[in-house]
Amino acid sequence: MKLLIQLRTPTEMASYEGCALALTLATFGHEVQLYLDAPVFGLLMQPQSRLHGMIQSLELYDIPAAWLPSDVFSGWLTGMLPNDLATQLMLIPESINSQDFEQILTF
Repeated sequence: MKLLIQLRTPTEMASYEGCALALTLATFGHEVQLYLDAPVFGLLMQPQSRLHGMIQSLELYDIPAAWLPSDVFSGWLTGMLPNDLATQLMLIPESINSQDFEQILTF
């Protein structure tokens, strides 16, 4: 199953639950794509947050780089992020269609 998991709520618990679900589903062979909306970015930038650590481990679960909204982060994405985090994030591609996914979950 191909899933898009959107993290939109700027609370640590909601972002943790969504990311934990993504990692769990990927463990069982599902194709998962994470999308981190602008309100979640503050949590991501806190090195002590669970989301920060979980995003760094996406490669271990064969999850592609998490998407960020290009309209918000286009100009300064690579310069502002620590290197270990920058490799796990990318701007959302322009050619994405919600019909590319069997399920879209939002936290």
